[in-house]
Amino acid sequence: MFVQPAPQQETELDALKGVIADRDSQLQLREQRIKLLEREVALLGEQLACAAKDRRALETRLKEILAARRSQQHDAPGQQTLAFEEPAPLPAPPCVHEAPDAESAQDVIRPRFRRKSEPRKIAYHALPREHVRHELPLADRVCKLTGKMLVEVGERVFERIEHRPARLVVEVHHCLEYGLAEEDRRERTVESVFAPAPPSAIEDSRVGAGLLAQILVNKYEHHLPLYRQQSVFERAGLALPRQTMCDWVLAGLFNLEPIWSAIRAPIVASSVVLLDDTLVKCQRGRGGTVTRAHLWTYSSPCAGGVVFDFAIDRSHEHVLEMLGPNFRGYLVGDGYAGYETIAGKLPGVIEAGCWVHAMRKFRDASKEAPAEAATMMAAIAELFEIEREADRLGLDPEQRRAPRIEQSAPTLELIHALAKNQRVTMSEGGDYADALTYLENQWVKLSRFLEDGRVPIHNNDSERAVRPVAVGRKNWLFAGSERGGQAAAIAYSVIQSCKLTGVDPLVYLRDVLIRVATHPASRVDELRPANWKHLFAHQAAN
Repeated sequence: MFVQPAPQQETELDALKGVIADRDSQLQLREQRIKLLEREVALLGEQLACAAKDRRALETRLKEILAARRSQQHDAPGQQTLAFEEPAPLPAPPCVHEAPDAESAQDVIRPRFRRKSEPRKIAYHALPREHVRHELPLADRVCKLTGKMLVEVGERVFERIEHRPARLVVEVHHCLEYGLAEEDRRERTVESVFAPAPPSAIEDSRVGAGLLAQILVNKYEHHLPLYRQQSVFERAGLALPRQTMCDWVLAGLFNLEPIWSAIRAPIVASSVVLLDDTLVKCQRGRGGTVTRAHLWTYSSPCAGGVVFDFAIDRSHEHVLEMLGPNFRGYLVGDGYAGYETIAGKLPGVIEAGCWVHAMRKFRDASKEAPAEAATMMAAIAELFEIEREADRLGLDPEQRRAPRIEQSAPTLELIHALAKNQRVTMSEGGDYADALTYLENQWVKLSRFLEDGRVPIHNNDSERAVRPVAVGRKNWLFAGSERGGQAAAIAYSVIQSCKLTGVDPLVYLRDVLIRVATHPASRVDELRPANWKHLFAHQAAN
């Protein structure tokens, strides 16, 4: 006979089922955490093995040093015997008849000294060769035994790498004048015709394109300020005023502004833009106060090159002006609050987060909570491992979506669950709490890369591009004016884009500083480093 369960029993059964379901989810989460811990234990085991290997190497090296020191003490001058004198026999130690400890005939005797490693190789095969002959004077070519003249029977050849300092030259251009012959000028007077002068990097200036390119590369790639370059040129025989160099730099860079616009266009036109900024100092006029300014960097995985923009402050208005009113797509950044304002003013903008910044937050907080931080960083590292595997396989953006959905999405769920559990157990203050807060606030943006295979999980490309600015500002300290900051943005855009496309910035600038004056404005896109490499690089090399 079937008995209908009471409503109270049904409620208890549902509650038990809910408890069981919660317990199952907790067990599943615990199993995933155990896998991560096992992976960490394996990694620690490898590190311990490497440490043990290093310790053994250090012990061997210490034994060698001690043995060499004992040998030097034994051979010291104060302990040497006199010549032809029989040394006095030393008394036998009391342990001479004892058996050696832990030694047997089967023991392997290790060599006292380790073989030195192979010398480091110097790659210089691409350098040009200059052959130098070394001959004996005629007076030394006589054989001392036979008195006959010596002749060449062979040679001993060795190579030595030498440096030839750069040369500064003055090009004197002679533009010939053409007119009628003297007998013809008696009957008619005509205007003379001159041979056309070659174009110059800066109009009505004595600077050549090669010298100007060298100054720009030294300043913005090698971070050599103008006053240091001034002393270098003085040693080469050129007394060049610093203000003249500054005028040349500004004029030459603003001539390259069309190329800066050509680099910017495909980046802004793409649907994925990575951006970052770094702090620089700017002087408000000559002798004015030095204030904080910013250099923004924009790049895209869908377009080559990188473009910089100078802004006197960090207002979102500069980014809006740079992107333009028609921009639609993803902005990959570091969580700057101004991006939300930009997304509010441009409805087509979608914010995407950077997992490198999230990882950095937990790394900075690892001293406060080492175990929890290690677990979280190991889980985040799984995301980067999935991306590296996709890069190794050469997957395009559409093919990249599959491993992200199948592998990255479950990893994101694990990271989210770990963050929730750690939020309950950890303190509400401190660096680790700040890291959890950053992860929670940026979670939607950090998950955007699942939507589109073109969106990277970090903005490292922008950070790498902005790194030379951080190195250079330790040398040039501040921009002399807003105009100088804008010129620096043009210089960094051109030089860094050259380096990203495998173009020598010096060769590129030496050619483009002349070519930009005569190239049609409608075809300025051909002068972008990526296009110039295929169209004009062979001409510049000749």
